[in-house]
Amino acid sequence: RKPYGTTYLSRPGIYSGSWDGSEWEILMDEVKQRIAELSVESGHHMSKKSKKQQRSTFRDFMSTIVDDEPPEEVVTFRGGSVKVTSWKEIVQLNFIRHCLQGGFQIQMMMNETLHDIFGFDGSIISDATGMAMSQLEKRLTMSKTSDAAKKADKKMNRQRKTRTNVKNHFLTADGEDI
Repeated sequence: RKPYGTTYLSRPGIYSGSWDGSEWEILMDEVKQRIAELSVESGHHMSKKSKKQQRSTFRDFMSTIVDDEPPEEVVTFRGGSVKVTSWKEIVQLNFIRHCLQGGFQIQMMMNETLHDIFGFDGSIISDATGMAMSQLEKRLTMSKTSDAAKKADKKMNRQRKTRTNVKNHFLTADGEDI
């Protein structure tokens, strides 16, 4: 099926993405103009974070519509990553993120339906022998109260303390650590 606004070139199966000369040309020019405005819009009625997100989103739309660049997003989670390369997949991903919130990471690792939707295999969680982990093993290695999580937490706290000491080093008169 030929997408709207495309014209076939001399070889069958190859088409350009130009809207020029089609019945949709005027509408697409208006859409491009509005997206260009939204990609640089600023105003006092939106928070800084919201404006930044809006500009980023509309810049992505602009690159897809004007430059024919497909969108691309890489989702990294414990043990793997997924690359989504269409607006359909990005919308699906954002919806799933919104619904699952804090459970997104674990669902991406374990949920067969999500594996099918995003097209990756679910063999991410496996031990050294290649066998799937039992529920108990998963709990012991991935839980917030596991030894690995406790070690990571201690390490992070040490790094924060060191960073704070370095940042506040000028406060001590003799140059000694706080």
